[in-house]
Amino acid sequence: RTPLTAICGYLELLEQENPSPAAARYLRFIGERTRAMRELTEALLRYSLTLSAEEPLHPEAVDLNAALEQSVAALYGALREQQITPEVRLPEARVVRQLDRAALERVLENLLGNAVKYSAGDLEIVLTEAGAMMFSNTAPGLDEVQVGKLFDRFFTVETGRHGTGLGLSIAKALAERMGGVIGARYENGRLRIDLSFPA
Repeated sequence: RTPLTAICGYLELLEQENPSPAAARYLRFIGERTRAMRELTEALLRYSLTLSAEEPLHPEAVDLNAALEQSVAALYGALREQQITPEVRLPEARVVRQLDRAALERVLENLLGNAVKYSAGDLEIVLTEAGAMMFSNTAPGLDEVQVGKLFDRFFTVETGRHGTGLGLSIAKALAERMGGVIGARYENGRLRIDLSFPA
């Protein structure tokens, strides 16, 4: 972080020096790459903390129905920007599990962010009384091989090339630390991610 902070500071100073058009263009390119490097550094830090035994989880009774509703509401603007109208089906009965609330929010945020990247305009979200969640959307830009690698560290596909490739890896690590099971499949042009927290 410290070297990147220094680089960003000096870039800001250089931009105030009335650079020539060519120099301004080069500074813009350097700034873009520096910001990308800073985002990757932050993502790597979060990922290392996620896997660290020194970062304990704090289980508590969490209502999965409410957690899903809140996560969809938080990302609703981003979904609508991509013309995605989520269809959410929740059971009438409340599904409660002993989970770390912040970790679960992170998992759901990353899964919904994945839908923003790859959906062709639809998103179906289902929660069952058994604690199983399903996220499904049309994803013509993917194939079975790519979907098989979605949870691999640093893996990105063409439509998600601006990401770090760590979002779903973090989701998988957090879900498994909480005793959950997560996986993905690709059938008939649709991406389906299943996440479950057995009772």
